[in-house]
Amino acid sequence: MKRLVTHESLAYVGHLKNLLEQSAITCFIRNDQLSGGLGEIPFLDCLPELWVTRDEDLARAEAVLGAVKNAPAECEEWRCTLCGESNEGQFALCWQCGGADIPVG
Repeated sequence: MKRLVTHESLAYVGHLKNLLEQSAITCFIRNDQLSGGLGEIPFLDCLPELWVTRDEDLARAEAVLGAVKNAPAECEEWRCTLCGESNEGQFALCWQCGGADIPVG
């Protein structure tokens, strides 16, 4: 087992865990129930941690999370292949007809 991420937000660590599980990487969150112990337990010991179960998956897990971290914050506008409607980048389907996307020039 290898620790991959330590972060103050359990929601963020949970999101990363979901991304790894979608890539068939077995992982788990440690310290997810320790927030109630703050004050009694040192702060840094209470932070949620994401661990990869198999050491062999560590490099692949780092690559998956690296790709997410380096993804562009803004998506390009795209044009529907079915109806030709222009759509904002955050939409995966055309708002008018539900069609697929291709980037606009």
